[in-house]
Amino acid sequence: MSKIKSGISSSFTAEQQKQRRRRIWIVPLGFLVILFLWAFIGKHSLSAEDLARGYSYTLYQFPLLNVVLVPVMTAVIASRLCDMEIKGNTLKLLCTLQKRSSFYDWKFIHELKYLLIFTVGEGILVPLIGMFCHFTQKLPLPLVFLHVGTTTLVSLVLLTLQHFLSLMSSNQILPLLVGLIGSFLGLFSMFFPPRAARFILWGYFSAFSPYGMDYDSQTRVMSFYRIPFPTETFVLFMLFGLLFFVVCRTVFVKKEV
Repeated sequence: MSKIKSGISSSFTAEQQKQRRRRIWIVPLGFLVILFLWAFIGKHSLSAEDLARGYSYTLYQFPLLNVVLVPVMTAVIASRLCDMEIKGNTLKLLCTLQKRSSFYDWKFIHELKYLLIFTVGEGILVPLIGMFCHFTQKLPLPLVFLHVGTTTLVSLVLLTLQHFLSLMSSNQILPLLVGLIGSFLGLFSMFFPPRAARFILWGYFSAFSPYGMDYDSQTRVMSFYRIPFPTETFVLFMLFGLLFFVVCRTVFVKKEV
C-alpha cells in the first residue's frame, strides 16, 4: 500500500513540476472572461420583461457559447500540457521510467483540473450575471447544477479526444486544428436534422440545454420554454464517453515510441 501511495505521489508531483511557470490556469480563466463579457455586454438596458426571464436566457445562451468556446479551450489545454514531451522528444525516455498508462492517466487528470475551473466557474457566472444585471427571475438553482454537470460531461469527452490527439501527434497544429474545426461543426450541427446532429460530438452542449426559444419575427418577441431532460441520451453519451476514453487509452498504451 505504501508503494502505491508513493507511486501516486511521485507521479502527481512530477506533473506539477512540469507545469511550473506555464500559467495554464490563464486559459480557462481567459475563456471565462470572454464568456462573461459576451453574456454581460448589452444587458445594461434590459426591459422589465427581459429581467423577468434573465436566467432562462442565460441558461439558453451559455450552451450555445460553449459549442464555440469549449472545443478550442480543450484543444489549447491538452496541447499546452502535452507539448513539453512531444517537443522535447522525451516521450520514449518517459515511457521507460513510467508506465504508459500511468503517464496517460495523470496527464489527463491534470488537464481535467483546468477544465473543472471553467465548468464550475461558468456555473458561478450565472448568479453573478443575474446580480450585476438585477434579474427579477428567481434563480433556478437545480438547472444551474444540471447545466454544470452536462457541460462537464460533454467537455470531458472533447478533452479525451484532444488529449489523445495531442499525445499521438508529433505536431500540435493538428489537435488545435481539430478543436477549431469542431467549433464550427458544433455550431452548424444546430441546423442539422436531429439524427445527423447526434454524430457531431461538439454539438452536444446544445442537446442538453434546459431551455428552448421561440422567436416571433413579426412582433420580435422571444419566449423561452423548458425542455425535458433527455435522460436516455445523457446515459448513452456518458457510456460512450467511458468507452471512448478506454479505447483512446488502449491505443496510446500500445503505440510504439
